[in-house]
Amino acid sequence: MAPVRNPLAADCLTKGTLFPSSTEVESILRSAPQPLPLRICSGGTTSRCTEDQHWTLDLSDGHRTLVLNNDHTSVRLGAGLTMGEIQAELAIHRRMIPTGLSGLPGAGFLITGGMGPLSRSLGLAIDHIEGIRGIWGNGHRFRITRPGDALLEHSPEHMEWRGLLGAALFLGVVQELDLQTTPLLSVEILQGCVTPQELEALILEAEGFPNGISLQWCWGARLEVMLVARSDDRLALQILRHQREARKLSQPLYTHLSGIHQLPALGAMSLALTDEAPVHQEVLGLLGPRWSDQSQAMITALGVAMANRPHHRCTIACQQLGGAVSQQPCNSSSFIHRQAEWKPWITASWPPGDRSGRQASLRWLEQVRDCLHPLCPGVHLAQLHDHLPWHARELEQAFGSWLPHLRDLKQRLDPNGVLPML
Repeated sequence: MAPVRNPLAADCLTKGTLFPSSTEVESILRSAPQPLPLRICSGGTTSRCTEDQHWTLDLSDGHRTLVLNNDHTSVRLGAGLTMGEIQAELAIHRRMIPTGLSGLPGAGFLITGGMGPLSRSLGLAIDHIEGIRGIWGNGHRFRITRPGDALLEHSPEHMEWRGLLGAALFLGVVQELDLQTTPLLSVEILQGCVTPQELEALILEAEGFPNGISLQWCWGARLEVMLVARSDDRLALQILRHQREARKLSQPLYTHLSGIHQLPALGAMSLALTDEAPVHQEVLGLLGPRWSDQSQAMITALGVAMANRPHHRCTIACQQLGGAVSQQPCNSSSFIHRQAEWKPWITASWPPGDRSGRQASLRWLEQVRDCLHPLCPGVHLAQLHDHLPWHARELEQAFGSWLPHLRDLKQRLDPNGVLPML
C-alpha cells in the first residue's frame, strides 16, 4: 500500500490495494472485486480513500501525466499527482492552477470543486477544467470536453459533464484532466492570532473586500487568521497593509510569496502547541452566504462550542469565497452553491481505537454543524460520510434539486454500485 496521509484511512484493514496502469482500470471496473464500493485513492488525504474490508483503487503510481501544451496555457494532469507536485512543476514554467491551502490532496481536490485563497479572483478549480478522461462505473471509457454554449442543458453530453464536475466520485474513475493554466501570481500574506471579538469585526470587513484578497481562519488552541492578497492588485495590497498597521495581531507575520504553492499551513501555530500523537478525524465542509450582522452571534456560539470540544485537535476553520465563484451559472457543474461567501469546515478528532472518544467528537461535530446551519445550509462534499447516519442529509444539502438528475446518471453510468452510493 502506498502512503496514505489520512491516519484514519491508513489504519483501515483493507481487503487489498490495486495499483492499475491507465489501461487496467477498465477491466477492474468491469469485474470489480467484492465487496463494493471500491475506494479510490489519489492524494490519500480523505478518510474514505480506504475502508475496512474493501478494496482500494490507488491511482498515485500509475497516473502521473503532466504535459503542458506549447504555449503553456493548458496542462494535462494525471489523477495520481498531488496539488503540490503539480504546482511545483508549473511554477518552473511560471504558470499555475488555482489550488487550495494544502499541496497534499490529489485529483479529488479538483473534481469536487477546488477552493482556495485565490478563488475570489480566479474562480474554482472546476471552472478551469476543459477536458476529462476516465472510466464510468460500468466499465466504459469516456473522454469529454467542456460543452459549448449552444449545447442544450439537458443533453446527455451536458448532463455527464455537469455530473463529473463536482460529483465524479459517484459516477466514474477520473484518470486525466485538461486544465487552463494562468500566469504564476505572487501573493502577500498576513498571519496572526486574534480574539473572537476581533474575528467578528474582520469577517464584516472581509465581506466588503475586493476580489483580490481573501480571509481564512482556523480556531484550534488559538484563533488564527490568514489574509492572502494578490501582489498585482493594488487595492488588495492597500487593504492588507492597512490591516497590518491597524489590527493588533498576536505574533503577526507578513510575507511575500512567489505563488500559492508556498503558502504555510493554516492552523500551524495551533498545531505547534499540541502533541504530535496520531489522531483519527472526520471533516465536514459547509457553505453559506454573507453573515453580515449575524456574525457576532455566530462567533459567540462557536466560542461556546470550542470551550466544550471533546478533544484538543477538534477545530473549526473557514475560508472566504464569493467574487468570481458566483459568476459561473449554477447549472455549469454539480457545485450548486455559487452564491456562497463562506466555507467553514469542522474537524472532529479522537485517539485511534477510542470508541467513546469517537462518539463524543462526532456528536460535537453535529452540534457545531447544527449551530452553523442557519447561516451555512449548504455542504461542500469534498469528504464522503457514507458510513455515517447523516449521509443522505448531506447529499441533499450538497446537490439540492440537481440530486435526482445525478441519481439518474448514477443508474445509467454505475448501475452495479461499483463506486460510492448516491
